Amino acid sequence: MKRITITMILLILFLDNVNAQINFTLADPQPDLNDVYGGSFASGDIDNDGDQDLLMTGLGPGVEAGTALYLNDGNGDFAEVTNTPFPEARISVTEFIDLDADGDLDLYFSGIAFDAVQEFTHIYLNDGTGSFTQLSNPLLPEFQGSGAAIEDVDDDGDLDIMISAIDANDDFVADVYLNDGNANFTPAGSTAFIPVKFASVAFLDSENDGDADIIISGVQSNDVSLTALYLNDGAGNYSLDPNTNFEQLSADDVDVADTDNDGDLDILMSGMNDANNVRTILYVNDGSGQFTELSTGMQDTFAGSNAIADFDNDGDQDIVIIGSQDGGLPNIFNIVYENLGNNEFIEVDVIGGEYIANNVVDDFNGDGLSDIIILGFADGTNAYWNTGENLGTTDFSNSQTITMFPNPANDIVNISSDKDKLQRIELYSMTGSLIFKADLNSKNYALNVSNYPIGTYLLRVFNQNNGTLNTKIIKK
Repeated sequence: MKRITITMILLILFLDNVNAQINFTLADPQPDLNDVYGGSFASGDIDNDGDQDLLMTGLGPGVEAGTALYLNDGNGDFAEVTNTPFPEARISVTEFIDLDADGDLDLYFSGIAFDAVQEFTHIYLNDGTGSFTQLSNPLLPEFQGSGAAIEDVDDDGDLDIMISAIDANDDFVADVYLNDGNANFTPAGSTAFIPVKFASVAFLDSENDGDADIIISGVQSNDVSLTALYLNDGAGNYSLDPNTNFEQLSADDVDVADTDNDGDLDILMSGMNDANNVRTILYVNDGSGQFTELSTGMQDTFAGSNAIADFDNDGDQDIVIIGSQDGGLPNIFNIVYENLGNNEFIEVDVIGGEYIANNVVDDFNGDGLSDIIILGFADGTNAYWNTGENLGTTDFSNSQTITMFPNPANDIVNISSDKDKLQRIELYSMTGSLIFKADLNSKNYALNVSNYPIGTYLLRVFNQNNGTLNTKIIKK
C-alpha cells in the first residue's frame, strides 16, 4: 500500500487553468556565477542557514574557469567563497551529501584538474559551517567524467559510491566502493559490472524489493555502447539483469523518478547509439523491474543533461530536456515539459538553449518552487527562476497534515486529517470540470473512485477553517 503524506505550507492554490502552470523567467539581475561549460553543479545547505548553496566547475570562454563555491543569501544572490581547498576542474562529478553521517553535507568531487591535466577523486568533510577538509581516500580510482553515483548499497546505514570509468592509468574500472561509516572507502571487488567509460550512473529500486539497484550507460573497451541494469541482492552483491530491453546508448544523462505516480521508479535517458542516432527515451517500469519504452514526443538530445522535478508542486514529476538535437547548432533547446498525469507530457516553456551542458534544480530563492541553473557552451551560465503557479501549496493552518492512501487506487482513497475536521472535498477532471463534491464534518473520508475512468484527477480538500489543499489522485 502506498501512502502519501502532504504537510501544509501557507499560500492559496487555484484550480482554474490546471494545465500549463509551469513558467520560468530568466533571472534579472543574474546571479554572479562563472560562465562555464563542460562542468558540473552541486547544491545544498552547506552552512545550515536554511538556503541552498552552490558549487560549480567548468571551462570558461577562454581556456580556464575552474571551481567556485557560492553561499546563498536566501534570495538567490550568491557570494563566492575564497580560499577553498578544491581543485580547479572540469568534466567532473560534484555532490553535496553526508558521507560521514554527522548531519552536515560533505562533498564528493571527481574530475580533471587544470594543473598538469590530472584526474582526481576527492572526499571533503564539512565541519558543519561550510568549511571543508580533504580526507585521504587512496583506494578510490581517479577519473574524469560523469560515471559516479552515491547510495547505501549494503543497507548498513552509510553511503557507498558506484564508479564506472576509465581511470588515470587508462584502465577500465567498475565497482562499488564501500563506506566504513567515516567516509573511508574500499572496493567491494565485484565482478558483476561490465566496465564502461563516459558513463552515466543512477541508483534505483527497480523491482520494489527495498534495495539499491544500478543502471549504467556508457561505452565499453571495444567502443560499443552499453546500457545495463544490475540487481542488488539486498546485501550489496550485484548481478547483471539479463531481462532488459534498453536501447544500447552512450547516454549523456540517466535520471530516475516515479513519473507516472504508480509507486515504482521509471528511467529517463538521453544520448546517442552506435548508429549515431540521437535519442531521448522514457522507460516505464511495470513494478517488477520490467521496462517499456514510452512514446512521449520529447526532444531527442545529446551533449546535455536532463532534470526531473515537480516544478508546479502538483504531485507529479515534470521534465526538462537540455542539449542539442541531431545536427548540432543551431538546433539546441532547453525544453520544459509539464506532466499532466500518468506520463502525459506537454511542452510548456523553452528556456534558452545549451549543449556541453549541465544543470542543477533547487529552490534557490526561497519561494517554494524549484528553479533551474544551467551551464553550457552556447551562452555560459544562466539562472531561471520558477515563476509558475504553485499547485501544491495550501492555506491550511497549524501545520495540519492530510494523508491519502492508497494512491494510485482502484476503488477507495482514504483521506484523513490529523487536526481540523474536513469540511468539504471536490474532485475535478484534468480539464477542470467538477465531477464530485461531498460536504463533511469529520476527520476521515473514504472517496470511492471505482466508477471513474482510469486516469489522473484533481482533488480539492477544505477544512473547517476554510483552509484548502489541492493535489492529484490517480485511478488505476
